[in-house]
Amino acid sequence: MSKSVSRPAHRGNARPFRSPNVSLVRAIAGSLSGHGKLAGRITLASGIAAGALVAVPAANAAPVSHEVTTVESAPVVEAPTLEASATPAAMLTDIQQLERAVEVQQRKAEAARKAAEAKRKAAIAAKRAAEAKKKAEAEAKAFAASQQGKIERAISVASEQIGDPYVWGATGPSAFDCSGLTQYAFSAAGIELPRVSRDQAAALPTIPNDQIQRGDLMFWGSPVYHVGIFLRWENGEAIMLHAPKPGAAVREEAAWSGWFAGSTHQV
Repeated sequence: MSKSVSRPAHRGNARPFRSPNVSLVRAIAGSLSGHGKLAGRITLASGIAAGALVAVPAANAAPVSHEVTTVESAPVVEAPTLEASATPAAMLTDIQQLERAVEVQQRKAEAARKAAEAKRKAAIAAKRAAEAKKKAEAEAKAFAASQQGKIERAISVASEQIGDPYVWGATGPSAFDCSGLTQYAFSAAGIELPRVSRDQAAALPTIPNDQIQRGDLMFWGSPVYHVGIFLRWENGEAIMLHAPKPGAAVREEAAWSGWFAGSTHQV
């Protein structure tokens, strides 16, 4: 873009003038722009030397005429604005402080990440443990239900023999000795027991008497010589179903003293 300016032409002697040093002006502008020491706008004209400055006419000079000279528009250089100047030492200190702050934040972020990861793994482990426990409890409950169902079946079979005579060495189906009755009843329910009472006692886990459950076996003697099936507690007494002795029949009655318990629930 160009613009026209009027420039007087002088008659007679004109006052000499010095052309401005364009390179120097540009260098100053570049220095100011690069270092950001001043705010403002500096205009550089590439055509200054061609006639941007006007000479002053001498005294009593003849009237002047005007000639038109074209001057190229000057580029504009913007200098950045700084709120305050800073020395290199101060800038270095600021950078070091910033680096330390970044390091602190990075360490905090890493610690938070590790804590979150540990929490996630702990939650997964807890969930798996809870699931395993739930599964084990369900399996134990199912087994208990299944085992208790078998035990109830054994009690039912033994109860059907009430009134059958005791016969030494008999194993049913119409006469029994003590261990013959227990073996017969539990075998019908799918629980296999040894033939004689001593071996039956050895095959079952011994439990405290106050933990005995319906369908567990009661034993007497050391070595063992008799066995019966525990049914329930009545007035603090254990009630059993057994084939008692020669001359008697299979029946329910209060347990004899001196017994100990073997669990059929844990086999």
